[in-house]
Amino acid sequence: MEITLRQAQLFLALVRTGKVQTVAKEFFLTQSAVSTAIKRFEESIGAPLFDRAHKKITTNSNGKVLSEELAPLVAQFQNVTSMFRKDCISGSMVIGASQTLADYLLPQVLYGFQVRHSGTQLSILSGNSNEVVHAVEHGDVSVGFIEGEVPSRIVESSLIGTEELVIVTSDRAFAGAQSYTIDELLEYRWILREKGSGTRDALLYQLREKGQLLNVFMELDHIESIKHVLKNPGTLSCLSEHSIVQEMARGLLYPVQVKGYSFTRNLYKVIHPRQKPTLLMDAVFEDIVDALHTVTKSFSDKDSRNFESLS
Repeated sequence: MEITLRQAQLFLALVRTGKVQTVAKEFFLTQSAVSTAIKRFEESIGAPLFDRAHKKITTNSNGKVLSEELAPLVAQFQNVTSMFRKDCISGSMVIGASQTLADYLLPQVLYGFQVRHSGTQLSILSGNSNEVVHAVEHGDVSVGFIEGEVPSRIVESSLIGTEELVIVTSDRAFAGAQSYTIDELLEYRWILREKGSGTRDALLYQLREKGQLLNVFMELDHIESIKHVLKNPGTLSCLSEHSIVQEMARGLLYPVQVKGYSFTRNLYKVIHPRQKPTLLMDAVFEDIVDALHTVTKSFSDKDSRNFESLS
C-alpha cells in the first residue's frame, strides 16, 4: 500500500499534538478522517506507531524513530514545492467574498500577495453570502469565500475556519454593568444586516425561537452604516469580530455579554465543480487561511482584555 504525503503530514501532526481533534482542526478534516488516515498509515508501515491506552494517544518507540526520520524529509519536500510554486505563480483572478471578508480581511492579504508575486492581478467581487454563491454558480468568479452555511446544491464547499460574532453597543456603562439574558435585550433597537447576510442568518439561527422576538429596528446593507447608527443610545447589533477591531481598540464599541450564548459562524470556500484549482488559486487560498487564523487569535486576546477592562 502506498504512503501519501498527507498521511505523513497527519502522522507528524499527531506526534506533535497528541490529539486527533487538534489535528482535524489544523487540516480542516473530520476526526474520523484523521483516524482513518493514521490507521492506513500504520498498516502501510507494518507496525503500530501509537499507544492508545486509557483513551490517550502517545507515540510509541516505533513512532518516535519514524517521526525523527520522516520530519526533515517532509519539511524538505514542502520547501521544494513552495519554491516551485512561488516561481510559477502568475495570472489574474476574480475572488468573490461576502462583505465582512471583502472589506476587512482580503484587501490587505491580496495586496501583500501581489507585492510578492508581481505577475498576478487580483480583484474582489463583494456581496452577501447568497450573492457570492450565485456568482460562483454562474462563473462570475473563480472562487468564493462566505460567512455562514452554503445556500446551494451546485457549488462545492470546504470549511476554512470559524469566527466569533459579537453583540456590541457604543454604551460603555451598559456593556460593563452585567451579563444579560437574551430576554433582557430583545426589546432594544437592533440594527442588523439585510436578509441574505451570513451575519444575520447566523445570529437568528442560534437564537432559535428568540430570534422571532428580536426588535429588528433597522436593516442596513453596509457594516460601516451599522457602526455609525450604533452611536445612538439604546441600539445593539451583532457584528463579525473582523469588522470591529478598530472600534473596540479605540473605545467606540463594547462587547455585550449574553448569558448562555456564544455566537459563532463557519467560514467556507466555495467553488464550482467544473472549476479546476490552479497554482494561483491554491497560493491565494493559503494566504487567506493564514491571515484568518492570525486575525482571529489576535482578536481573541484583545476581546479578553476588553471584557476585563469593563468589569
